[in-house]
Amino acid sequence: MNVSDAVKGQYKNNSIHKNLILRFPELDLQIMHRDIHQDSVRLKESILDKESMEFVGCIASIYQVAVENLDVDVKGKKIEVAIYTDDEPEPIPLFHGIVDSAVKQANKKTKEIVAYDELYIKGNTEVAGWYKSLPFPVTLKSLRDSLFTYIGIVQVETILPNDDVQITKRYNPSSLQALSVIKAVCQINGAFGIINRNNRFEYRILTNIAGNNGSYPSAVLFPPFYPETQALYSNGVQAEAFSFYKNVDYEEYVVKPVDKLTIRQSEDEEGITFGEGENNYIIQGNMFTYKLDKDVLIRIAERIYENVKGFSYYPFASENNGLPWVECGLDAVSFTMIDWEATEKAREAATENKENIVVYGQKDFYVLSRELSGIQALKDTYQAQGEEYQTEFITDLQTQIDTLKKSTKQEIEEKVGDYTYNKEEIDNMIAAGGGKWDVQSVPVLPVTIAANTIYLIQGEVTVE
Repeated sequence: MNVSDAVKGQYKNNSIHKNLILRFPELDLQIMHRDIHQDSVRLKESILDKESMEFVGCIASIYQVAVENLDVDVKGKKIEVAIYTDDEPEPIPLFHGIVDSAVKQANKKTKEIVAYDELYIKGNTEVAGWYKSLPFPVTLKSLRDSLFTYIGIVQVETILPNDDVQITKRYNPSSLQALSVIKAVCQINGAFGIINRNNRFEYRILTNIAGNNGSYPSAVLFPPFYPETQALYSNGVQAEAFSFYKNVDYEEYVVKPVDKLTIRQSEDEEGITFGEGENNYIIQGNMFTYKLDKDVLIRIAERIYENVKGFSYYPFASENNGLPWVECGLDAVSFTMIDWEATEKAREAATENKENIVVYGQKDFYVLSRELSGIQALKDTYQAQGEEYQTEFITDLQTQIDTLKKSTKQEIEEKVGDYTYNKEEIDNMIAAGGGKWDVQSVPVLPVTIAANTIYLIQGEVTVE
């Protein structure tokens, strides 16, 4: 987020007065900090909230707040939240979304508001009709642009690695949610999707910072104020330093990076693989990879691999002063590590400056999940989960598997119908075809029906 150093300095100084603004644009209503319960404010946002790495994101942000004297009904209305300080009136946007609930407390004038970003609401839009109306074949770029226009969400203009892939009509779904399609778009590009602070859907591609870390601190730190430093890496990721923090818990390992990528439709398929490592990231059940030629899949895999390879990070959790401009997947946080034993010895030996602090390193972490709380005593909790050894990162969009099963059943029913044939009918079909039919005995009907082929089913055919 583009925030000036002057504004950042105000938030790093916790003594400055902060102002929170809630706007309801459809009601032409604005609520200021005097009617807001300071300890009720919570903003939760994340691009990854599980142990296993999954390059998809699309996790809705949540905003919670309790306000006084709010007599109008705000449920279902848009809400915009920003914060600024007395000395620096430049507001920092915190949240755009839609109020999901506004519950009035019994015998009080307080309403507790819970709001989600637009992905939570509009992601549930039924888009089966939209999908079937597309002028196939279309590029993935045209498809995603059409989808977001249809559901009413604005994208951040960007070029994704597989935008030029040609998508043909593979399904005839009776039901399909927009969020399922959006997740498939992010997955096939190795990107994390999120609604950003300006209410735009943004594709975030992570870069590696693990190699820039310094010495390890102790498991839990409770330091006072310390000298700030700030790191800016060649890839543009800036690590924000703190004026103070309460504690940092971390793992003394990095999550092993992806060094191989596989695309397949189910566990029963070998699929295609790009890369020769052992930490395999498996994309399974993506609706856009179904029935694609092998060379096309390999090209798709190679492009995704460029976005996911080599990314590693230290799992951690921290509590520190709130920096409202920090965003998940875009920013790192930096903690200066103090050698307290050496510091105490230095202070005992010093004749004049008793405040010497011995710094022995700096530790940087990627923020993958965060919760910002409060107003005046603004606090942040940051987190990045992850297991050290994950021999396979399997990212399986179950909703797409369900869609695939439905469409496969429809396809088989359309091609096979309700017909069964006896031996005489089969002999007649072979004779009519000039003997060019291929007869195969199979336990179940295959997903792909070959031309000029008669399948002799061994028992019953069941399509789930």
